[in-house]
Amino acid sequence: MLFKIFQYIGVSLIVLFCGLSIILTSKEHDQNSDRSLLGNYAPLFEDRFFDLRMRTNIDKNKKDQNIVIAAIDDDSLNKIGRWPWSRATQAKMVDKLSTFGAKILAFDVFYFEPELACNTVSPDITFAESIKRFQSTPGRKVILPYGVENRDVGNVDEKANYKDAPDSLLNFMIDTQQVVGANLNNKIVSKKAFPISVLENSDVGLSFIGENPDYDGVFRKNTLVANLDTNYFPSFALQTYQFFTNDKPKLIVNTPDSAVLKTKKGSIELNGNGEAKIRWLGGLDHFPVIPVIDIFNAKDADPEMTQHFKDKIVFVASTAFGAHDLRNSPVDSELPGIIFHANMVHMLLEGKFFVTDDESIKISWTFLFFGSILIIGVMFLDNAILDFFTVNAIIGIYLLLDTYYFIPRGYNLRLFFCIFSVAFCYSWSTFLHFYQSNKEKKKIKGTFSRYLAPSIVNDLLKNPDKVRLGGEKKNITVFFSDVRDFTSISEKLTPEQLTLCLNKYMTMMTDTLFEHKGTLDKYIGDAMVAYWGAPVELENHPYWAVKGAIAMIERLPSINEEFKKEGYPTFKHGIGLNTGECSVGNMGSNQIFSYTALGDNMNLGARLESLCKFYGVQLNISEYTKNAIDPELAKEFIFRTLDKVRVKGKEKALTIYEVLHPSHHLYNDPMSLSLYEQSFELYLSQKFNGAQVILQQLLVNYPEDKTFNRMHETCIKFIENPPAADWDGTFTHLSK
Repeated sequence: MLFKIFQYIGVSLIVLFCGLSIILTSKEHDQNSDRSLLGNYAPLFEDRFFDLRMRTNIDKNKKDQNIVIAAIDDDSLNKIGRWPWSRATQAKMVDKLSTFGAKILAFDVFYFEPELACNTVSPDITFAESIKRFQSTPGRKVILPYGVENRDVGNVDEKANYKDAPDSLLNFMIDTQQVVGANLNNKIVSKKAFPISVLENSDVGLSFIGENPDYDGVFRKNTLVANLDTNYFPSFALQTYQFFTNDKPKLIVNTPDSAVLKTKKGSIELNGNGEAKIRWLGGLDHFPVIPVIDIFNAKDADPEMTQHFKDKIVFVASTAFGAHDLRNSPVDSELPGIIFHANMVHMLLEGKFFVTDDESIKISWTFLFFGSILIIGVMFLDNAILDFFTVNAIIGIYLLLDTYYFIPRGYNLRLFFCIFSVAFCYSWSTFLHFYQSNKEKKKIKGTFSRYLAPSIVNDLLKNPDKVRLGGEKKNITVFFSDVRDFTSISEKLTPEQLTLCLNKYMTMMTDTLFEHKGTLDKYIGDAMVAYWGAPVELENHPYWAVKGAIAMIERLPSINEEFKKEGYPTFKHGIGLNTGECSVGNMGSNQIFSYTALGDNMNLGARLESLCKFYGVQLNISEYTKNAIDPELAKEFIFRTLDKVRVKGKEKALTIYEVLHPSHHLYNDPMSLSLYEQSFELYLSQKFNGAQVILQQLLVNYPEDKTFNRMHETCIKFIENPPAADWDGTFTHLSK
């Protein structure tokens, strides 16, 4: 119950955090918000993730054929000379482009100071005249930029900036509808980046350039409009679009933090700084690029150049690495600045604008709650495999929908936190299950380390499904051992000595048990109960049981040698083994329990151990154990038939066997063992005289063998008093 509480409190907090983060991403439009990375963690993750997804949607083969870059590249600089070139040289370029049929000529160059010249004709005038010639053809226009800066609340520095917008800009005001007092961030025109008067008065289009990077240093937006004393003016990109299409966009300002620019192609959402996010066509390779040196070298009206430039927008701008006009963008970390304007113009021409941010947020909320509720619902089923496939399916579906549907339609989904919610809910649940699993493993280790060999405990920890807590039926081989005459031994020792001797004996027995893959059930005074085959399945467990029991018998003499040296009595023990189905598991009360085995086959094992004393053997096994050993493995052991018996409490008779250990007197005497087995067969066939003769012969060599003596005495008794006609050789034991 506590596990479930932690699980669902955790996922609730995760979903809440992701929901709040999605809300915070909308604050990226508020220019007065915290600009630090910490304050913008939500848009930081979302923007970076969107950049990655957006790049996968870029068509690498598509180029905008309406926009051409006249590139002031490294090759042009090497051949023409370092920048800035004389305006007389630039005038020749304007004339060339005029013969090639260019429609809009937009210079990404600031002409804020006159060019000094020794000639009588000023290069500035020459440049202005070339502009006028270019614009003499109807529909053609040259655009020159000026710079704007954010206006401080205090007094304007009139040495660096114009207090009021220059009169020449009034011709380019944007038709604006606004709520009273709802003004976007105010800006001022920089004198340091305004065209000189000779160019200003040449009927050029004047538009501002003033881009700002996002909080992480990446340029994602383009400023489309600037508020100059409550009048709004177009950007470099917007004015280029206006002159190329003759569209007259209308600006609607409803709040200080947002506005809408309406064009023939649709509406664009702007933030408080007049910025709009760019839907990228791509980088420099997505626009035709013609080096300026090629323009100079081409003949007037060159057909190839005419094909490149006729009726096109031509941006004259630097792409050279040394010009330092390179910016970090979502598509390229070193993108020439002109490509930002080119992408915005392309966006305006195509009408591929972003949908409203509110619409993107709405879809994002749907994704967040659908995915979160689905993964939480699946977690109720407690199926780790289903959880894994569900979380991956949700993420995969979200990415596919975003890539092939939402991004192409202009949605800026907050997918990072939608996926984060699903993935982290799954991770939190997995972590708790891992913690719970470790807790269960510790519980298993604490429970079974007292009963099992370390290797088996480690196997259980790796595969906890091998054990089921509670009772279950399993075929196992049970083990009972007991120290003979323990009462008399204890009378000869002090309590401390008895404890020392018993601990040393039990340590040897337990270590040997674990070495042979056995499970300790319990100690009962001087007795030990164990089994093979539970809780972990063990192949050929009867074989391991017999092998382990023999090892215990063989190791006992070394323990007794230590006891003799200390003057302590020596230990003798009997071991009984039986194989069969038992109920194994944690037995006891809710407060106290232990892992043990119960059933008739356990009882039979105990009876076999107690019969060791009667038959004078150390290892007594049932026919069920002997028959369960793989025939090939059984060749490793030597068995002697002890008797056909009916133990107390059992109706069915069974044959019991002694397993000979290497120190046994018959272990290396197969002839005598074979004669004994012949005598036992004669005994079962009621041929007592023949059996008695063989046993008499065996007693000559082994007079101390208790089995030979017992069988010899039994045969003599039956010769004198034959058993009933229905006698089948079974001896019934009336005591335990």
